[in-house]
Amino acid sequence: MMKVSVALLLLLCCLSLSEGQIEVPDFVANGENNLPNIWTEVRDVGDMMVELRVKLDMVMKENAKMAAQILELKKENTGIHERMEISETQLKAFKREYAEQPKVAFSADLGIRGNLGPQSTEITLTFNNVFTNIGNNYNPTTGLFTAPVKGVYYFRFTACGIQIHQSMGASLHKNDQKIVSVGQWHNHDQHRYASNGAVLQLEVGDVVCIKLLPRYTIYDSPDNLSTFSGFLIYPL
Repeated sequence: MMKVSVALLLLLCCLSLSEGQIEVPDFVANGENNLPNIWTEVRDVGDMMVELRVKLDMVMKENAKMAAQILELKKENTGIHERMEISETQLKAFKREYAEQPKVAFSADLGIRGNLGPQSTEITLTFNNVFTNIGNNYNPTTGLFTAPVKGVYYFRFTACGIQIHQSMGASLHKNDQKIVSVGQWHNHDQHRYASNGAVLQLEVGDVVCIKLLPRYTIYDSPDNLSTFSGFLIYPL
């Protein structure tokens, strides 16, 4: 420290040069010693070092805090990445399972021009104008749908009638059991419609069809007015 103070004194001497003349600082005036107090400078430097140490500690603490936050973000990112991998695995499994499931769906129109009926007994209606028959489980020749797998299925049908003095109607059957029916009784205006549907649990080989009710009629035209549709909701 003494070397530093002496250097400062020399610097002050150099700065006192003016027009080639040297002015020597008067360190002794009126018998008093004006030499700078070295210990005061030492204390000032010490205070500065303490202040710098405090600031350094604050910076270190802030850096430690930021490092902890970065570490936490890395942990969160790792967790998100792991969840994404799990989701991708589940999605692949779902796609694979869906691809392996049987695809069953059909829709057909009665395919006649004019009226059918009345009959003294029930007859199975053959909807032979087929729109869709995915899986080929509906037979347009017999009018029968045969379940290829055990599962839950949905079926819907619509019947049209135009004969004013004749009843119009049909019914949905599972094997030999009547499930739901629709109909219009005797006098009615032309082009009357009735629809119904059901969700059924079927075993492999169960048969579903639409039958014309006894003494009832059904009508169809190229406009496809009487239809029968069904599809597999999910296998069991």
